[in-house]
Amino acid sequence: MNEAAITPSTIGLAALLNLKGIGRRAALRIIRSPLEAGSARDQIAELARVGNISNIDFADAWSKAEDNLQRSIDSGIKAFSFYDESYPERLRHMPDPPAILYVKGDSSGLHAAHSVAVIGTRDPTAYGEKVARRSAATATEQRFVVVSGLAHGCDTLGHEGCLDQNGVGVAVMAHGLEKVYPAANRGLASRLLEAGGCLVSEYPIGMTPMRSAFAERDRIQSGLSDAVLVIETDVKGGTMHTIRFSREQKRALACIDHPQSWRHEPKTQGNQMLIAENWAVPIADGHALLAFLNSVKAIDKSAPTEFPVGTGKSQISMDF
Repeated sequence: MNEAAITPSTIGLAALLNLKGIGRRAALRIIRSPLEAGSARDQIAELARVGNISNIDFADAWSKAEDNLQRSIDSGIKAFSFYDESYPERLRHMPDPPAILYVKGDSSGLHAAHSVAVIGTRDPTAYGEKVARRSAATATEQRFVVVSGLAHGCDTLGHEGCLDQNGVGVAVMAHGLEKVYPAANRGLASRLLEAGGCLVSEYPIGMTPMRSAFAERDRIQSGLSDAVLVIETDVKGGTMHTIRFSREQKRALACIDHPQSWRHEPKTQGNQMLIAENWAVPIADGHALLAFLNSVKAIDKSAPTEFPVGTGKSQISMDF
């Protein structure tokens, strides 16, 4: 399949999303199956008329969609609709999936046999910094693709740990893929792409970061993963969005169980709550992490792609 080709379903959904008052849920209710080439515009135009959308507004939305998708291709960004073969299967079966997923880089990591999201605060403790990098490296050695959000702190360290082992990483962005935010991680994004990873977003090029988009993208981080590993979090904050989504999506959830000497830190309070409420598997050391990852791998899934073991120096430490 030519992944660079834009399908009629992608154009149709993009056009609907350009119309005021139509979001991804409404767009997927309107388009319920793949559109056929040659008749897609007429099919959607008829549906739009039923929804009291004028021909002029629809024609403008369709034109903008075609133009934006062409600019995406010109920028090296692919676009997969919910109905396309290359759309990640994990996202297809989650609540509230993206109508369109934009991808920059090698998309094969989105179909990996095993994937784990490494998430946490933007301001980790010294212990959290060490554990984030080591945990991601360990996951990579165990043939996991590492998913995160390219934010400062735990996200950055998770991506770094993946790259330490020459692994494949997926960074979920909250804006159009023609830019990288935060700007300080542009180099890290380039390294992920060079290593065979990718950047993904449900937002088209030209979309700037908005506060609400960061919470929205958290559901995609957990959605693309079989398991979520929380490095450090307070009882409130962005990490808790991903935790909530992971529970809704029935993803395996684990969190670092800190030594007593770190439990007074605010950024460990969320971990302690998750453990106390039996929401997450406690990970106190490398043995526990390996056991958790092996339990995740033992679950049957439909994603067949295996990735080679990383070729970097082993980062597995039985003691974090």
